[in-house]
Amino acid sequence: MEAFARSLKSPVFTLQRLAVWAGVASLLLTCGCRSRCDLVEAELRTKENHLREAHEELLREQAYNGALQRELVTLRGNPMVKISPEEAAQTFTLKSIALGRQTGGFNDDNLPGDEALQVAVEPRDGDGHAIKAPGTLIVAALEVTPEGLKKPLCSWQIPPGALRKTWKSGLFSTGYVVVLPWKAYPSQEKMRVVAQFVLADGRSFEADKDVTIKLIAPANRKPLPPDMPWAPEGASPEMELPPPHNLNGPTLEGAKTREMESPRDWPHTPANALIRAVSLKPPVPLK
Repeated sequence: MEAFARSLKSPVFTLQRLAVWAGVASLLLTCGCRSRCDLVEAELRTKENHLREAHEELLREQAYNGALQRELVTLRGNPMVKISPEEAAQTFTLKSIALGRQTGGFNDDNLPGDEALQVAVEPRDGDGHAIKAPGTLIVAALEVTPEGLKKPLCSWQIPPGALRKTWKSGLFSTGYVVVLPWKAYPSQEKMRVVAQFVLADGRSFEADKDVTIKLIAPANRKPLPPDMPWAPEGASPEMELPPPHNLNGPTLEGAKTREMESPRDWPHTPANALIRAVSLKPPVPLK
């Protein structure tokens, strides 16, 4: 026992113990560093995957944008060249309509009061640009009473063929500008104008605007024209054709119409005697 105790206290045994403890500590440190390195490597791999997916998505978006630009160039030609409203109507889709600042009373006879209503309609695409889209325009004028009530006054309907001739391009507004004579004289200065634009496929767009007009004094009011289909200024409205006339002539009331007589019932006159003498026979071939 004494020899074993002395061996424990020897310097050699002390160095051996230190070496063992150092080996254990280094082993623990190695295991800890390896686990932390594995975590760092896993996180780096995850970030690399996300970066690669983002890069692939960016490439797809760039390819899609390039395809859209090529399509735009194909449809419009040079993007820097301004196209006409007619071409824009065939290329782009109508998104909304707006009533221009020219909407309001119309006075063209230099007399006090407005004898018609002028409506400026601007069909617009998704970017807010005016396009000459074909369609039917329906306009309704409503009087606004002092109590705020809206009373229907007049309504008009302009077909696509007549509306197409009213397109105007100006400094203040570009669109369809129509002048609508009153069908009934207004009694209030405040008026609500409601415009409805109907496309050939059935889609409908609507816009309204409050305007102020100048009333015509009752003493200066002229007889209103008859309610006829609307036509642009300077053009005659399309009128329905009258019914066809009776080619047999008018029939006198009380007169008896006699049936068509055959040649046998005609009077025996020298002119008719030849008819009785002529008879039709089968054709005879020529030799």
